[in-house]
Amino acid sequence: MAAKQYVINFDEVLPHIGEMGRYQLGLYLLMCIPATLPAAFLAFNQVFLSAEPLHWCKVPELLAHTGTGASTQLDLDHIKRLSIPRINLGEGREHYVLYKRCYQYDVNFTEVFIQNGKQWPEEPNPDWPESKCRAGWSYDRSEYKNTLVTELDLVCDRNWWPSTSTALFYVGSLFGNIMFGYIADKYGRRTSFFCLLFMEVSLSIVTSFSPNYVVFTVLRTINGFTFPAIFQIPFILTLETMGPGYRTFAGMMICLFFAVALMVLAGLAYIFNSWFELALVTSVPFVLLFSYWWFVPESPRWLLSYGRIQEAEVIIQNIAKWNKKQIPPNFLQEFMEQQKALNPNPTPPPMSPTTQARSEKSPSILVLLLYYPVARRNFMLITFNWFANAMVYNGLSFYSANLNVNSFLGFFISSAVEIPSYFVGWYVMDKWGRRWILFATMTTGGIAGICCLFVPLDASPWITVTLAMIGKFQIAASFAVIYVYAGELMPTVVRSEAMGISSFVAGIGLLIFPYINSLARINFGSLCLTKNHDGNYSHVLPLVIMGTLSVMGGITALFLPETLCSHLPNTLEEGEQFGSQFKICSCPQKRELDIVSLDGHTATLNDLKSHNGKAPVAV
Repeated sequence: MAAKQYVINFDEVLPHIGEMGRYQLGLYLLMCIPATLPAAFLAFNQVFLSAEPLHWCKVPELLAHTGTGASTQLDLDHIKRLSIPRINLGEGREHYVLYKRCYQYDVNFTEVFIQNGKQWPEEPNPDWPESKCRAGWSYDRSEYKNTLVTELDLVCDRNWWPSTSTALFYVGSLFGNIMFGYIADKYGRRTSFFCLLFMEVSLSIVTSFSPNYVVFTVLRTINGFTFPAIFQIPFILTLETMGPGYRTFAGMMICLFFAVALMVLAGLAYIFNSWFELALVTSVPFVLLFSYWWFVPESPRWLLSYGRIQEAEVIIQNIAKWNKKQIPPNFLQEFMEQQKALNPNPTPPPMSPTTQARSEKSPSILVLLLYYPVARRNFMLITFNWFANAMVYNGLSFYSANLNVNSFLGFFISSAVEIPSYFVGWYVMDKWGRRWILFATMTTGGIAGICCLFVPLDASPWITVTLAMIGKFQIAASFAVIYVYAGELMPTVVRSEAMGISSFVAGIGLLIFPYINSLARINFGSLCLTKNHDGNYSHVLPLVIMGTLSVMGGITALFLPETLCSHLPNTLEEGEQFGSQFKICSCPQKRELDIVSLDGHTATLNDLKSHNGKAPVAV
């Protein structure tokens, strides 16, 4: 059997070239653009593209008499009172005017006008027969000039189309995560990133010219292959160039930029409130990102994990140059020889059949699941937590446009509350670790969602908005933790593949949330409100369901090992050691990492900053 190739630990190289210098910061800020703006626009512009404004049956017979001046002319409120049946909410709720969206009175209004002495009656006869809308629908245009729903009449019997289109988008993401995760692990982060970028931008532009909703849905489904990989892969690439002490910064800041991108989307949707204009403005400008081909390198950590030292040497020399660090021209080769001299290969201890079997396997997520029980447990736990987190985060983001306030304002507020959540999460996560903030944020946010059940129906809508925003604040903080946590738990050789599969499982929840949100389409006001006929609390049912799932995810987080101030595992064997021994009630404190230098002495990372030429080789 050929000798096993020696793999350089990139974390031990970083103190010599800079753990977070100008190079890493510049690359990080550069990659935040494709990881946030196109990703946020792709995933959430459908909130506005397929928005369903208030609507009611169109009755041309009455619309012909709109106007002012003559006694026979009708205003809009009078037309709705005469032509649209209302829903009786029961005693004490008469001040709510709820019109049915899909039904009209089936009478000859000309005869009604004549029989009433050539005057329009103020109120309809409750005995008039009802029928479904016969001449289409009228829409409230106060917020939207037009949407795909208003253009194609995707309401009533066809109102399942937007929810199905959203669900199918996430069907695409299920397979895309695995596909692009595999490409990133086998062929490199850079290769995967540019495949993603080309596919996302080109398909987004083509989708803008969809002739009908079937074509729109098909193109969105295919484009779903790129999400959330378009967010994930750039994050992984930049994360792998940084030292352990800066991974929290990277995770929190990229999520903060994502929140800003969502706020920008709300502003663009308000300005360009025609679906075609919004579709173009959220896709065409990203053609400029193709220029990244000349700037974005491959991940040196990934290259080293596959023994591609010469290619990694070029990138590491460039990092050192930008960070103003002095290293020899053949630094990696000398570094590897020093490590081999310090740690000669001893006679390997006898291995159990299981250990021997797994050591002979090429690294893959399947090998991890079959032969590494501790790593398998970590993977299963983080995957379930990701499932709960993704479903609640996306569900609340889409639901924010249905919070009984202006759609653009609701979405903007929902996005804005994420920003302070990341700063709070950043502080706590860097001080007390990943587990406890994940537990606290998900359970607190879940409880806030469940509390919406106890808000009276006639209470101010801002009470429900406040509770929903508390939930969004908490789930946004935990959403940032998930990416950092999963990236730290999974070994380098399967990191993209493992995170892709976790996202695949989380994507199953994303197939469900559009239908959960559709359980509660209620809009308070004077026009066409929708609600169950018995006047129950179904309008907060999505918040209660998502809150319950969030609490379950928070409890699951307690059984994950802590990764604060730990080096990223490179091999499957190192990944197996994560969580092999940990206490569920432990609360770690931030500490300096111990590094062993070539002279055999132990030093902290700060000590090594003034260490002249001694390479740190082991942790």
